[in-house]
Amino acid sequence: MRLLVFKLNHLGDNVVFLPGVQALRAEFPNWQITVITTPQEKVLYENTIAPGELLTCPKLRFDKCWRRPWELAAWFARVRSRRPDACLVSFDQANVPHLLARSSGARLRVGGNLQHIRFRNTLTHDIPLPASGWVAEWNWEIARVIARELGGRDLPATPPPPDLSHLATPSTAPHARPRIVVHAGASSEFTRWPIEHFAAVATALASEYEVIWVDRPETASAALPPTVRRFAPDSLRAFVAEVASADLFLGNNSGPMHVANALGRAGVIVTGSTARGWDPYWHRERWTVLRHPALACQPCEQPSKVTAVCVNTAAPFACLRYWSVDAVTQACRETLARTGQIRQA
Repeated sequence: MRLLVFKLNHLGDNVVFLPGVQALRAEFPNWQITVITTPQEKVLYENTIAPGELLTCPKLRFDKCWRRPWELAAWFARVRSRRPDACLVSFDQANVPHLLARSSGARLRVGGNLQHIRFRNTLTHDIPLPASGWVAEWNWEIARVIARELGGRDLPATPPPPDLSHLATPSTAPHARPRIVVHAGASSEFTRWPIEHFAAVATALASEYEVIWVDRPETASAALPPTVRRFAPDSLRAFVAEVASADLFLGNNSGPMHVANALGRAGVIVTGSTARGWDPYWHRERWTVLRHPALACQPCEQPSKVTAVCVNTAAPFACLRYWSVDAVTQACRETLARTGQIRQA
């Protein structure tokens, strides 16, 4: 049996998607499973998918390859050469993956459709967003349908955390002081609490804890005292290893947050426009999600539609501006205490 998987997305999308691929590999060890994903996220699949079955392309280039007919033709040829029996098309894919799945020759094509796909009949099984709204459960249900339709057992009703042990094993060694990793970046400004606020929290916590600041292009200019250690990961593997050693992750609702959640770390996130279905799915008792308690427009994003503009014209970004430095600092202390990493004073 040959399965072709389309998952060209950013870090968090792939982390939340990963349990389905890992479950299908465990259930069908003799299948040839090919995954088309993005270059940076390829490492997530390396303990599950054979090296020759991991195909990569930058997301934007793949989605826009219809503008370069020779490139699209090359992908047609690569997909057809795999002779897939089934295709799995993640719910958040663009037109090109749907077109390639339809033309692949696969009799079974399971996935999700965000209703912006221009082509008809690309899927034989179109799986809707679950009533719960959780993206992790949407991804998992797609994998469950694949397994069921191809003769496997029924997978459990809810997804397990993804296995990232090939990248890093969470540390159980005690630290001299609890360790906090701060990732203030995010790919979209609509999900980003102000960098200077994160820097102020890091500075306040550094007198009590070991604080590590993750330098990214959008966060490297932050002014920090020498008591905060700066860390610029040169790979996703290095970043995962650093997060695995943390007692607490502090950041936005973003891809790195999903890495920390998958690793079982405790965490605090400041969330604004992001749909609730993207909140930490696993180990929820270890996480504090700071969301405005009474803002009618929040969240303005939906799992099936990314926010492009703040809809609150009267008070732009009120959802993020609501949270003060003191409130976030206290949330970090309380979350560490609640999760048993330190005792209440």
